[in-house]
Amino acid sequence: MTFSVVARDEHTGRLGVAVASHFLGVGRLAPWARAGVGAIATQAFVDPAYGPRGLDLLAAGDSPQSALDLLLAADPDHGQRQVAVVDATGALAVHTGRHCYAEAEHATGPGVSAQGNMLGAPGIPHAMVEAFLHTRGDFADRLLAALFAGEQAGGDARGRQSASLLIVSADRAEPPIAGVEVDLRVDDHDDPLRELSRLAGLHRAYADIGVIFTPGVVSGDRTPTDSEVAAALAALSRAAGLLPGHAEPLMWSAIVLARAGRRPEAAEASARALAANPDLGAFLDRLRRQGVVPST
Repeated sequence: MTFSVVARDEHTGRLGVAVASHFLGVGRLAPWARAGVGAIATQAFVDPAYGPRGLDLLAAGDSPQSALDLLLAADPDHGQRQVAVVDATGALAVHTGRHCYAEAEHATGPGVSAQGNMLGAPGIPHAMVEAFLHTRGDFADRLLAALFAGEQAGGDARGRQSASLLIVSADRAEPPIAGVEVDLRVDDHDDPLRELSRLAGLHRAYADIGVIFTPGVVSGDRTPTDSEVAAALAALSRAAGLLPGHAEPLMWSAIVLARAGRRPEAAEASARALAANPDLGAFLDRLRRQGVVPST
């Protein structure tokens, strides 16, 4: 009842899973990934325990095939499971059980596996792998392209409902949550892939906004350095381009400029932020009274 793609980005080493289904909240069951370890999609008559258990086996040194063999051997219902595993080297293992509902199949390429069951047509996983391998853009773009290709080729035979995108970093992180770079879910929507793509764009914008939260840039006692201010303003400019009409990048630009002592520029940015969202006036006034930013 799901189609998905698991992959390693050969350029960055990131690992990811993207999934779509006519099922409520597929993102809480099917996609699993751990930074520097691997990524797993577990689906069909899903057993979500394949995700964390499989990642534990990969982290302990098992290959994807060995880990998958152990998971299947311990599962008396393995015939109704569909599971794909990729590790931090790009090695793959995939299983489509003989009791998965047709169309049920999988296809692989270098560092990527696509799989689906209850599909609307044969050949969908192959189309997804081709889209991933031949799409330009960042890792998220390529994973999303695979999902769109799957939908265009026939998708879930029952229709559309939910989708998810999970990406982790190339290097192991402790705690593991520190390595999660993208975790987006659309639980119930008429066009979940379009909504997931929209959220991915928002994520890029807010990732740029997050650059400014280095201690001292927008908070703390010290004045930010010229290089910190330049980096923060560049990131906020990128975010503003991804969020046309949104006031938040302008608001943070005003705060950065005020803390850097660039008062005329801060006043201009503040005025533009207030024009976009007048409700920010009270918030900025509170920050000035609190001493977080100087008066412009």
